[in-house]
Amino acid sequence: MHKGHRDDVAETNFVSISNPVIVMSNQNKTSLHHRLLNSDLFQVYRQAFESATGLPLLLKSADQTVDEAPEDTFRNLFCQELNSGRKPCQHCLNADQCLTARSEQQAHTTSCFAGLKETAIPVRAGGQTVAFLSTGQVFESEPTEKDFSKLAEALRESGFSEHRIEKLRDSFFATQVVPSDRYQGMVTLIGVFALQLSESLNRLMIEDSNSEPPVVISAKQYINANLEDRITLDDVAAHVCVSPYYFCKIFKQATGMTLTEYVNRRRIERAKRKLLIPHARVTEVAYDVGYQSLSQFNRSFLKYVGMSPTQFRERSVMQETPQAA
Repeated sequence: MHKGHRDDVAETNFVSISNPVIVMSNQNKTSLHHRLLNSDLFQVYRQAFESATGLPLLLKSADQTVDEAPEDTFRNLFCQELNSGRKPCQHCLNADQCLTARSEQQAHTTSCFAGLKETAIPVRAGGQTVAFLSTGQVFESEPTEKDFSKLAEALRESGFSEHRIEKLRDSFFATQVVPSDRYQGMVTLIGVFALQLSESLNRLMIEDSNSEPPVVISAKQYINANLEDRITLDDVAAHVCVSPYYFCKIFKQATGMTLTEYVNRRRIERAKRKLLIPHARVTEVAYDVGYQSLSQFNRSFLKYVGMSPTQFRERSVMQETPQAA
């Protein structure tokens, strides 16, 4: 980590929805990020979260460069003033790059050189991070004159004038203070929302057929209607009236997946919903979604979700159960 930064909270164990690795271009990721950013799901949650907590909630693209950063990246007034001018503060850029790098697989919280806490939580699909949910830019405790003196010294070393440093004083001491336990509760809420966004991305990748050939659309409809049965390449190819060889080629081109990968992903997505039903047995869920054995189901679930069916159910219950005050 860049000198002057410190980790003040260990990585949070929010395991993002995991899927087979699908090679996505930067353009694909940018498109998915844009669709999430403008979705009702994100906009409604963002408004509710910010109204309830007073903290910002940003959805940053994983492939976003410094020059492409949105104007509201720095929602805190102190951070805005620190990054005003011709180019952003290098300390802030280093902190942001460090945070996103550490958050590639799971949530991570850190404090910047100025002592402000910030958190990033990955939103993943196809085995890759598409975006980050970000919040923070707050103090854990009331800042002191000693804290500002240390900050001022670091800014002088970076070439800030005394006039500009003095202008930062008011906004520094006006920065919101959020105690650690309350902040961690907010991060937990965002972590649950990140899982919902990951689910939304998975559905977009699987079900978005606007540009798919009719053969692929018909094949998906057949697969989704027969998930609980044994599905073979020959059966699907015969249903859409093409040869198995041609079907394999066009299906992979359109979806980025083999038939087996697609079928397994659909079965696991359906299984995750069934596992949220109280008292539903794992064995019954496995057979209901088309697996021929419990061991096969467990292997596939671990591969695509990153945890066992039992662990997934336990974690989902923990996230939905309100914590005692």
